Amino acid sequence: MKHNHNHSPLKHMLHMVLCCGLPIIIIGLLPIISRISPDASLLISRIVPFICPIMMISMMFMMMGGNKKKDCCSSKENANNNEIVELKEKIEVE
Repeated sequence: MKHNHNHSPLKHMLHMVLCCGLPIIIIGLLPIISRISPDASLLISRIVPFICPIMMISMMFMMMGGNKKKDCCSSKENANNNEIVELKEKIEVE
């Protein structure tokens, strides 16, 4: 089965960069954040480990959701295939 992708793989790369890079950047900024607000840095330090798994799960749902819109067996596509078959039969008869 051949899959036709109508979008750029850069979207997936951007998501991966955000997934890996965002926690690293936040951890790097924690000393600065803790000087400004120690309570906020404590909260952020507890959230950071879960950023990547949450983003990965959301990306999986987006990828699966995109396939439902373009089903290989949709009625519109079947109608087009039936028309093609009928035209081929007419050509063969003539």
